[in-house]
Amino acid sequence: YGRRDRRAPRRRVTLPPLRDVIARHGLSASKALGQNFLLDEQLLDRIAAVPGNLDGAEVLEVGPGPGGLTRALLRAGAHVTAVEMDRRCLPALAELADAFPGKLRVIEGDAMKIDEAALFAGPYHVVANLPYNVGTALLISWLSGEQWPPRWHSLTLMFQQEVAQRIVAQPGSGTYGRLSVLAQWRSAARIAMKVHRSAFTPPPKVMSAIVQIL
Repeated sequence: YGRRDRRAPRRRVTLPPLRDVIARHGLSASKALGQNFLLDEQLLDRIAAVPGNLDGAEVLEVGPGPGGLTRALLRAGAHVTAVEMDRRCLPALAELADAFPGKLRVIEGDAMKIDEAALFAGPYHVVANLPYNVGTALLISWLSGEQWPPRWHSLTLMFQQEVAQRIVAQPGSGTYGRLSVLAQWRSAARIAMKVHRSAFTPPPKVMSAIVQIL
């Protein structure tokens, strides 16, 4: 007989549909902030599963917006630190924090200026639907730190598909360049899944993809 798992099953938290949250808080996506919201909860759960088992793990999320990916990470058992500079989204995130007591820490600020080392005592995962306007800059900062191996355990990041293809490109291909070298110099990068533009609200003009870097 197999050994029985004696852990109590995780309580399934009932949350309102994301569309209702967005409507109630008046959260139209900001083009200036590079926002495009994902509302498909099954898709969000699939993204949250890319890093593997997150039960009890520390996760950094950048640009949570109304909290779609955040709720998927929390459902997966993660302890999430979310950095959001759009203060319109803070009330919606506060509701999520109330629904998952002790599991969500929200920091208002610019992720480019946050000292991540001060946020976590140990290793952490980064999982984020990155705002288009800062995604590449954040990736470069995570990959070019002097400390290696880095404090982060894995990166699971949403990019425009064109950028994702540059990150995983092989030497000799037409898309091989700076991002490819940086991502593959001391780590391994792969496209974990592609995301159709129609999955977003509002739909961007380009397709997207999830890149995992280990």
